[in-house]
Amino acid sequence: MTQRYSGLILLILAGELIFSLPFHITRFFKTGVLEVFQISNTNLGDAFAFYGIFALLSYFPGGYLADRYPPRKLIFYSLLFTGIGGIYFATIPKPTMLPYLYAFWGITTILFFWGALIKYTSDWGGMDQQGRAFGYLEAGRALVASIFSSIAFLLVYLFSQNSESFSRNSVQLVILFYAITTIVLSFLVLFFLQDKIKKRTSGSPMGASININYYPVFLISIIVVCAYCGFRSIDNISLYLVEIGNFTPIEASGFVTLLSYLRIISALAAGFIADKLTSIKLIIRLFIIIIIGQSILFSIHPQTFYHSLLVTGTLIVVFISIVALRAVYFSLITHSHIPSHRIGFCVGIISLVGFTPDIFFHSLTGRILDAEPGIIGFQNYYLVTMLISILGLLASLKLSRWISSKNSIQDVSRTNN
Repeated sequence: MTQRYSGLILLILAGELIFSLPFHITRFFKTGVLEVFQISNTNLGDAFAFYGIFALLSYFPGGYLADRYPPRKLIFYSLLFTGIGGIYFATIPKPTMLPYLYAFWGITTILFFWGALIKYTSDWGGMDQQGRAFGYLEAGRALVASIFSSIAFLLVYLFSQNSESFSRNSVQLVILFYAITTIVLSFLVLFFLQDKIKKRTSGSPMGASININYYPVFLISIIVVCAYCGFRSIDNISLYLVEIGNFTPIEASGFVTLLSYLRIISALAAGFIADKLTSIKLIIRLFIIIIIGQSILFSIHPQTFYHSLLVTGTLIVVFISIVALRAVYFSLITHSHIPSHRIGFCVGIISLVGFTPDIFFHSLTGRILDAEPGIIGFQNYYLVTMLISILGLLASLKLSRWISSKNSIQDVSRTNN
């Protein structure tokens, strides 16, 4: 039991910290990164596009590796090389080098890592606790993100030259903090993570389609695409608060840091509710809440105190719903009757499609925000995210019907037997 939970704790730490360098720094300290690196939203979006392209190329072979090799060494190399990339990031390289760095991270954070993380978590949960297992993973990752972002925020506050803007030294210190922590964690994984998955020396070749119905895999992929666009949209909350809500950059970073603590409660609650209600029913409800919230953000300009209060409350509700959705969407794999020995393969396919927003989302939204600075740009931004969420809702309704039909067929088969 102790080894079971210690392994999950290490996976939780790894599952969040490995993405801290490419994503956390720009999420919590976006205005500081733009200032210090002297880049625009479009420049940063293009760097994320390079990350997305190379991550996309890594998902499918990564799923293959996860089905055949134990996670310990795969995760060790992922963390180590990601941290080394962070050391280079801390030198504040020229803007022209950022796409190459993000392309490197697209490989190091995905190829050996992502499939192993999801398969390990799915195996940990078994058939009856998929929602809870992924809820623990997401809540734990949220706790890690909150703790480390709070430490990073404190470092920025202490080392910035004033309380309203970022200094070069404070941004460098935050990057080094995340990079060194990631490298240290890589060795903790190497020495202490118990290999849960035995190496597979036989079985179906890569790409085999034995016992897989690709219709639910396709629908889950669409759900993940739409949910992941919502999650990536969180990265612009601090920018919205600065440009529209009249927050200072450091106040906005502090607000987003506080929001990250809500991710813990939201993910835990989502996991338990998903096991009681079923994941697909919860996901349908969450998409509906997100669509309503995004329609409010699209239509309301926070010019008065009451409008500002409504917008702030809406941002919080949308944030909670998005992270709850993210916590449970991979639990749909087991609920869609995909066999355990093909989970890594299916995770590769779903991730290949589902995480394409890493290619286009930041590049697209960066151009939307730069084309119409101010409230018009953000209204266009939330209109696009709302349309994406509507697509996710439609795919969820389709998958719900398919699962219900499949369960009914199995119930009839058991009765006849």
